Amino acid sequence: MFELSFGKMMIIAVVALIVLGPEKLPKVARTLGHLLGRARSYANQVKQDIDREMQMDELKKLQQAAQDAAKSFETAVSDAGRSVEQEASSASKAFNEMESDYHAKLATAETGAGNTIAAPGHAVLNEVEALEKSIAEQAMEAQAAIEAKSLSSAEPASATLNPALVEVPPESPKKAA
Repeated sequence: MFELSFGKMMIIAVVALIVLGPEKLPKVARTLGHLLGRARSYANQVKQDIDREMQMDELKKLQQAAQDAAKSFETAVSDAGRSVEQEASSASKAFNEMESDYHAKLATAETGAGNTIAAPGHAVLNEVEALEKSIAEQAMEAQAAIEAKSLSSAEPASATLNPALVEVPPESPKKAA
């Protein structure tokens, strides 16, 4: 915009020397230097103030963002806490209902035909035990059927498999002599 080259500065100095004269020129130059220094310091202060204001605005925005994040986190935690409390209360109610039903059935069974109702967990165990007994009985029946077949057929192969079933004839007296 406004350029001051060395040649232009020399022209200004010569014109000032002619207009002001050699006696007033050093005084004017000193005053002009002080004014330029004050202008520069004033410009630097304005620049620093603007920078501080911009930093303060950025810090305020950052602080507001942090507060918003904290509020959203707080609401999320409180919502999660409420949902956990609701789930816990519904689970507790369901457990209390099951327990009261169990005690009612147990009381009915004790007053009726004796203690024939077991706890729900025990009912599953009783069914498993009954299935195991049934499987064991079927295995025993199958083994007995196999043994019955092997005894009735009297094959030599079955005798070699089970030597306890083979009858050994007593020794004849002829061979002993």
